[in-house]
Amino acid sequence: MAKGPRDAQIDLNKATAEELEAIEGIDGERARLIIEHRNERGTFQSWEDVLSVPGIDSVLLGKLQKGSALGDAAGSPAAGAGAAATGGAKTTSGAARTPRAAGEGDIGDMAALEQIIGLILLDMAAAQAYRVAIDACKTPEIRRQLEAFRGDHERHARELSDALGASLPEQPDERGQCIQRYTELSAREDRTALVAMCGNEELTNDAYASALASDLPDDVRRMVEANWQDERRHIRWINEEIRTRGWELPEVPSTLADAA
Repeated sequence: MAKGPRDAQIDLNKATAEELEAIEGIDGERARLIIEHRNERGTFQSWEDVLSVPGIDSVLLGKLQKGSALGDAAGSPAAGAGAAATGGAKTTSGAARTPRAAGEGDIGDMAALEQIIGLILLDMAAAQAYRVAIDACKTPEIRRQLEAFRGDHERHARELSDALGASLPEQPDERGQCIQRYTELSAREDRTALVAMCGNEELTNDAYASALASDLPDDVRRMVEANWQDERRHIRWINEEIRTRGWELPEVPSTLADAA
């Protein structure tokens, strides 16, 4: 569907999936997540509520503000959008997006710091693995979706590095090198690329879940939780794509008798 400016803003609290997809930057998956969040938690009362939707960051929030309004649930739509555009959204996401200066503040205990550094390195490795998988894929819709997932991982690494007040590492760690080699050896075409990335996404999902068990400051925890929701969305889509295309790997018999 072509995306472009609309003559009138849509009401984000009533918009259909088709209307949401007409907004720049909102694909089918994010439209589904917006509607799912709205149905489960009620109408959006503020732009801060919109930021809590998995996959919606400050950039996409700005695009939503241009292409939609919050309707009666947030009072005057124009006032709500105007306030957010002039600083409301910045204030809302500022805690999670404001970089820490080197040596400033406390990320939590040492284990938590190591967890966050590990997530940064893992997200960077996943982004590189997606580049390999994308090169192996021929199906346009699969390539497009993997490109979006790669962008999510790159964004995660940048935002977590900002939270630490640190620069992105220039080289992958040993685990990242293993992930890249594994993907290069495994991803030969669409099916094997998705199977390889499914394994990689299992690693990132487990790592984010483990990090959430650590002692994290509230702003970093919100960021990690949002990133984890992205990871869950990635692996859910990959698993569904493998299933619907009939690309599941055959079950390996545990004994010769089972194979007979």
